[in-house]
Amino acid sequence: MQLYKRKLATTEADTQERILKAAQKLFARKGYGGTTTKDLAQAAGVAEGTLFRHFENKKAILVEVATQGWMEILTDLLTELSEMASYKAVAQVMRKRMLSLNANTDMLRVCFM
Repeated sequence: MQLYKRKLATTEADTQERILKAAQKLFARKGYGGTTTKDLAQAAGVAEGTLFRHFENKKAILVEVATQGWMEILTDLLTELSEMASYKAVAQVMRKRMLSLNANTDMLRVCFM
């Protein structure tokens, strides 16, 4: 019974992660208003009702995607900056972060919606 519960929890977490990844891509490409819950479900490979088992509504999905994006950006930046001892090193970190953001434009678009 315990193994079943653990497996179910993993599956639920995987499903939620698929929904969030699909939402990030769709919101970045089609915008929040241009993306339907049907679009999200199809892109995540789940039934539309499954979205609402994980999230209250489409706005809650947007908030979670943006929150995760900002947490990733800020955590990485603050970790690197805390290890720097000079302005030159800080400048290098900032440059690296900007290049990283440039490589993940979907997340950036969603974070600034």
